Amino acid sequence: MLDTPTRHGEIAGRAELVARLRSAHHHSRRTGLTSHVVTGEAKVGRTSLLASVCRPAPGHDGRAAYIACSRHANRLVAALADDLLRLAADHRPPEPLGSEGADALPRARVDPGGAPVREPASDGVPAGFRELVESLTRDAPLLIALDDVDLAGPASLVRLRDALRDVAHLPVTLVASTRSGEPPVAPSELADLLLGARTATLTGLSVRETGALLHERLGRRPDAGLVDTCHRITAGNPFMVGAVGDWIRAQAVPPRTAAALREAVIPSVAEAVIGRANRVDHRARRVAEAIVVASTSGEADPALVARLSGTPLEDTLATLDLLVRMRLVTDDHAVALRHPLLGTALLGSMTVMSCNAAHLAAATFLHRRRDAGQRPARHLAASTVPLDTPWSATAMITAARAPDTSARDRVRYLEYAAQAGTEEAWARVAPELASARIALDRRTGLRAAVEILGRTADASVRRRLLGLIGATLCEDDRRDDERAVLDAVRDVVAGTEREDWPRSFLAYGRSMAPVPTAPAAGARGAGDAARPPAATAMGALASHQLDGAPAVALAEAREALDHDLDDLLLHPAALPAALSVLVGCGHRAEAFARRRALVDDLDRLPRWVRAEVELAEAAGHYAAGDLQAARHVLTERLSDLPTHAGHGYGRFRTRLVGLLANVQLDLGDPSGAEALLRRHHHEGHVPPAWYDADVPLARARLRVRAGELTEGAEELLGIVRRREEAGASGPGTLCWRSEGAVLLSKTGARDEALRVARRQLEFAEGTGSPQERARALRVWGSLSGGPAALELLHSAVDLLQGTGHDLETARTTAELGTVLARLGRHKEAVAALSRSAGLAVDRGARDLADRVRLQLVALEGRAPQDVSVRGILALTPREREILIDALLGQANKTIAGNRHITRRTVELHLSSAYRKLGISGRGEFGKVLGGPGTWEILVGGP
Repeated sequence: MLDTPTRHGEIAGRAELVARLRSAHHHSRRTGLTSHVVTGEAKVGRTSLLASVCRPAPGHDGRAAYIACSRHANRLVAALADDLLRLAADHRPPEPLGSEGADALPRARVDPGGAPVREPASDGVPAGFRELVESLTRDAPLLIALDDVDLAGPASLVRLRDALRDVAHLPVTLVASTRSGEPPVAPSELADLLLGARTATLTGLSVRETGALLHERLGRRPDAGLVDTCHRITAGNPFMVGAVGDWIRAQAVPPRTAAALREAVIPSVAEAVIGRANRVDHRARRVAEAIVVASTSGEADPALVARLSGTPLEDTLATLDLLVRMRLVTDDHAVALRHPLLGTALLGSMTVMSCNAAHLAAATFLHRRRDAGQRPARHLAASTVPLDTPWSATAMITAARAPDTSARDRVRYLEYAAQAGTEEAWARVAPELASARIALDRRTGLRAAVEILGRTADASVRRRLLGLIGATLCEDDRRDDERAVLDAVRDVVAGTEREDWPRSFLAYGRSMAPVPTAPAAGARGAGDAARPPAATAMGALASHQLDGAPAVALAEAREALDHDLDDLLLHPAALPAALSVLVGCGHRAEAFARRRALVDDLDRLPRWVRAEVELAEAAGHYAAGDLQAARHVLTERLSDLPTHAGHGYGRFRTRLVGLLANVQLDLGDPSGAEALLRRHHHEGHVPPAWYDADVPLARARLRVRAGELTEGAEELLGIVRRREEAGASGPGTLCWRSEGAVLLSKTGARDEALRVARRQLEFAEGTGSPQERARALRVWGSLSGGPAALELLHSAVDLLQGTGHDLETARTTAELGTVLARLGRHKEAVAALSRSAGLAVDRGARDLADRVRLQLVALEGRAPQDVSVRGILALTPREREILIDALLGQANKTIAGNRHITRRTVELHLSSAYRKLGISGRGEFGKVLGGPGTWEILVGGP
């Protein structure tokens, strides 16, 4: 890399060192000959630095000669004399030289055009060299730059030393660069030449300097994450940073993630950096590649690197020493490349076969050395060729569990572990092997799982296999396939402790909704024996959804969750059903704690079970008012669903889409909610299940927003009708309990709204949850009106005090403000509504915040105010932003700097805002801040 200029005319990140060298050059009039050495890792910018120091700069007089020692290794003095003759000709005065000047240039002849004609010269010190330097330094100091001086020959260095000693009293500065770690051609001669020189070691650029260089290369300012990743993978090496910038610019679609940048393969980096080391030591590239491969297992110790590079340990250590001195490898017992980008480039340049050979060699070496199973397994997972060496079951299982292992290789490793392992290993492998085969191909995988089930005599393994088979059957509506699998399972479990599993699976193992016409799954008579957790969990769900008995539902859900995870997973619906009951009854924290106690990593759960558990947790986030977290989980879960719509995922998708649509409406994104319903074909038809209330509720909310009250009422009454036909007296979903009754009242169905609200209040009293009671009181209070409503809403606010449920508090204080306004208590109403708006904004509930601000605006004419709300609404977006900055105490100059505009522009926007608000300036900001509700309207926008 010859030059990486910045807009200041210096190479990136070296301005301080350039200034120091120029200062030494300037002061050489007083000090005489001074020497400086610049060194650093390969491609760190030594040549660029010397070129920058030699370049003329304002305020720094002087002349400079630049010699590339790699091209003039054996004739340094002759090359220097030629360059000095050129300088003399370039700076020759316009009048003819007198005799004194002619004597000063004894070796120079000038042609009629004024350029010197160079005579051939040996590398001996030419006659008149001292006089030549004296003539050049008569009116300005001289700088001599020797690039890669360590490549010069011994005789040449000796002659140069002698020549410089003759001019040591003159204002001459010698700046030489050396290659870090590379042995010089003439060590003692070079040391003699540079005796007493000051050394500067170039290091990588800072993060800020890396960003500046990327900006230069890309022509645009990169974002902070891109700069940070680029700096990390290059260690700030300017050449590598420039290579990354060129690579980004060459991509058809610029990389937007840090992972894409970390995986970039740039062969030119390996060739430029390792190629130089390889010229010094032919083993350097092999050793560097071995380090990259060995690092797959976490660390690369020298013995492993020696094995992979095929060199004796002593030779490997010598090569590693060279790479350490060249600052390419860390100096530690576990070596690593200092620049991850170099490692990626080396790995990308290796063939598939060489990578496979290296990884298998590493795995074999580590296995024979009795390293932990994790390390050899990582190398096995990175290889793609068949295995021909006996491996431990632990190593195979670990390789199968590696994140990057493909589905086919996972099956291959687990089969190998099953064959090589003991009976104890088989118990570990069997469920994972069945799961891996199902992930590879569902139909054949299920057959394989049943075969494995028939081979095992271990009750715990049989339990896990049945849970896996059940969860897989839940994913699709393939009735013929399901009957065949259940028949096969019935045959292999006959006579075992699980012989009734096929029947119980059909009873309550595949659905998250009880059948209304069937007896409650959880019903039990006096003296009944302890039931399995599936029956208990589904009984809890039936109690919650059908008859709304929270005490019974909570007791049974807790009883089910007291079992271990394998018992719960024996029937897929058990765990999510029990968690859903806890969340639905207002005990979200308990639900989350119990789930974490059972399974800390959701990836351990079968896919269908995991999907249902995540939906229950998303409902918990919604109940707690954490809309952003709920949207994140729901969006991620929706994107992971299979594209086809089967029985399990079809109903699951409907519930997920319904909850997500309501979350988006709360977040103030009605267009997003409408697009979501349309994309999943829920924009018009009625969901088939009686318990699917969230989709029609979202449609009703959209229609009421659009002024279609009749259509909205039909949607809401349809929800009530379907639940009544099913005989369900439960409270309904969380979304329904938050919005249903209030929306029924707004559309004119007041009697139905009161019935729904009364049922919700009865349910909440039995849950023992302050939040559920507060929500029910809020709904009942909004329908009551008058002093009774105030008492109910104040009670709800008191229940929420200290619970951290800010969104429910915002909803409740909004209703309280509405009731106070109706009673003519405008000042209290504005206070309540202002609090509601602030809490709603904090929780991201844009829909509620906008509705509350409209109420505040409506109260403007009824309450005394110093600043017109209509004036606030008349502000442009930019006027609003700048006014808020000013209200927060920022000076005009600060605002201009933060917003990247001129101070005059700030003043013009503020003047316009003052005129619209009817104030004279900053001295009357108290009128803006003191007006009831005006701050909430101002920060929220129109």
